[in-house]
Amino acid sequence: MLLIVWTLALIVAPLLAIISAVSFYAHHCRERPNPERRVPALAYAFVLLVCAIIAYFIGMMLGAEWACSGPAAGNLCGLAGVFLIGPLASTLATILVASLITLLPSDRTPR
Repeated sequence: MLLIVWTLALIVAPLLAIISAVSFYAHHCRERPNPERRVPALAYAFVLLVCAIIAYFIGMMLGAEWACSGPAAGNLCGLAGVFLIGPLASTLATILVASLITLLPSDRTPR
């Protein structure tokens, strides 16, 4: 069970973040055919990267605090924040911010 959680946090979560960010940006570009009204790709990547880094550090601190709060916590309890909660928080932040950018008003008129 623990191996599944580690695999999800270290391999699947970053892949999910990358795939969702690319698909959300592709959807954003389809909804805004006018290039002047699109968010530039570099700005999009920079915003997502900054949000992911901030979420990683917040998740890392909260995850280490949560894992080390029990009476049976060992001396390596802080690694749960670094390797589990941090990457998951970063993935969630990336998906959330990418979806919020996609929700910007589109150029297309409703039919």
